[in-house]
Amino acid sequence: MNSLIMQLDIHEFCQRAGLSQTVVLEIVEHGIVEPTGLTPDQWQFDADALAIVKRAFRLQAELQIEWAGIALALQLLDELEQLRADNSHLRRRLSRFEQP
Repeated sequence: MNSLIMQLDIHEFCQRAGLSQTVVLEIVEHGIVEPTGLTPDQWQFDADALAIVKRAFRLQAELQIEWAGIALALQLLDELEQLRADNSHLRRRLSRFEQP
């Protein structure tokens, strides 16, 4: 199976995300996404980063809170998703031991 990994520089990333470079710099400063590369001119973003930034911007627009709050909200949402997956997995395992 051949899979391509999307890598975008900051200009392509901003264009695809529909955001200014200033907003993307703020998002990176708050640790919402972590591009590879040392400087903004060298940064490379993947498809996951693009999805995260789009989600973060939607949350920021809807909730009108600062980027630090958005970073925390995204972290909590990810943890909630993981807990739900773990819970579902444990329920399936438990169901094997329950009496009909």
